[in-house]
Amino acid sequence: MGKLPEDLGLKRTRAATYLYRAAASHIRAHQLGNANAERVAKELFDEPVTQWVIRAASSVATIGSPAWAGALAEQAVDDSIMAIASVSAAAGLVQRGLKIDFARRASIRVPGRIMDATDAGQWVGEGKPIVVRTQRMTAGPLLVPRKLVVITSYTREMAESSAIEAISRALISEATGLAVDKALFGTQADDGNTPGGILNGVTPVGATAGGGSAAMVGDIEKLVGALVAAGAGANPVLVCNPVQATTIKLLAGPKFDIPVLQSTSIAAGTVIAVEASSFASAFDSVPQFETATQPMFHYDDTAPADPIMGGQPVRSLFQIDSIGLRMTLKAAWGLRAPHCAYLTSATW
Repeated sequence: MGKLPEDLGLKRTRAATYLYRAAASHIRAHQLGNANAERVAKELFDEPVTQWVIRAASSVATIGSPAWAGALAEQAVDDSIMAIASVSAAAGLVQRGLKIDFARRASIRVPGRIMDATDAGQWVGEGKPIVVRTQRMTAGPLLVPRKLVVITSYTREMAESSAIEAISRALISEATGLAVDKALFGTQADDGNTPGGILNGVTPVGATAGGGSAAMVGDIEKLVGALVAAGAGANPVLVCNPVQATTIKLLAGPKFDIPVLQSTSIAAGTVIAVEASSFASAFDSVPQFETATQPMFHYDDTAPADPIMGGQPVRSLFQIDSIGLRMTLKAAWGLRAPHCAYLTSATW
């Protein structure tokens, strides 16, 4: 049975580090002529944990056998999502909500959430009968895994660099953060490729006119009021563009205790309020890494056309002496109750 890093006398490291080290090992292995990624990890980092994470994605060490490989990979993926919270509002919301492991399931039905005090216990007198109530549960969201795919390229000089771990961490985390934020805080419905945004089907509330702190206070009151009207409001989170996030920090003062998450994927003037405990997300425990040097890359970071040979620049990895890395991770999310409100065109 596998041992934890501290059991082996190793300094404890963030679990996400091993995921990025696994990516760096795949890149360096390809640069060396498709060498074994586990062996490269051992030579680069001189610790066994990265090798275990790499092994967890293989057919030898599955989620069920041996258990430690899958557990380590799951912890690394979960921590990697937490690690990008500084650049991703979605990651911050995932931390605060219900997190589930797909564990290779085709889908997961998450129980809905009804906030009603009458479903709780009641005070009774001595010798009096206790009231029994049936707990009401709704179907809740069906989390169906969608592929979160990050493709980045590294020049041969990057692959040979001693800083390859830091380079892979920066490129993967930044790309992941942008991709997740754009989808999660969108208004799109689930089309079978992209998960539905949490704003899908939500009617925006009207923004407060006038600008300044009075408009900001009015908007926040409206958003929290919408959550309260839906039976939520105990632990709201505000998500907005950096412009509005900075304004809140400047005007609200140190006693303002509602968490504020910011994302450049959210349009300026848009402010979202979400009940964090009503948000549920699921991620596959094992990401898949693939490397290549032969394909043509279509450098479009918005919506690549199909076929992808027109429009944005197309480059040959072989011609520019680069290595492409593709990371595939299954992800999904949803709200256990309609506890989300937003407004556009904020005047502050």
